[in-house]
Amino acid sequence: MKKVVSAIVLFVSQLMTASTLYAAKDNILVSGTKSLLNDALFWVLILIPVGAAVAIAWQNFLKKGTDEPAEIAAKDKLIKKYMWAAVIGECSAAIVKLVLSYYGVTADI
Repeated sequence: MKKVVSAIVLFVSQLMTASTLYAAKDNILVSGTKSLLNDALFWVLILIPVGAAVAIAWQNFLKKGTDEPAEIAAKDKLIKKYMWAAVIGECSAAIVKLVLSYYGVTADI
């Protein structure tokens, strides 16, 4: 517990004493981080639906080969979970993009 508290105190004290140089618009750290976030979110927004579609197609393929109703119901539940996970992932990425847009990070999608 003492380590956690000391780490939080150290982190907050570093935040309070940070130089304003790191927040400059022309700083390479700021522009590089913006580019990194832009590129990462671009690929996340592409990979989430593709991964969900592959997982759903695989579960449908497995469901096609079984005759037991319990297994079919389990596969249907898993497919619904994959769909919800894809929707939540896309919405969370959109929320992150919305928050980042307030900081001047815009995506070219």
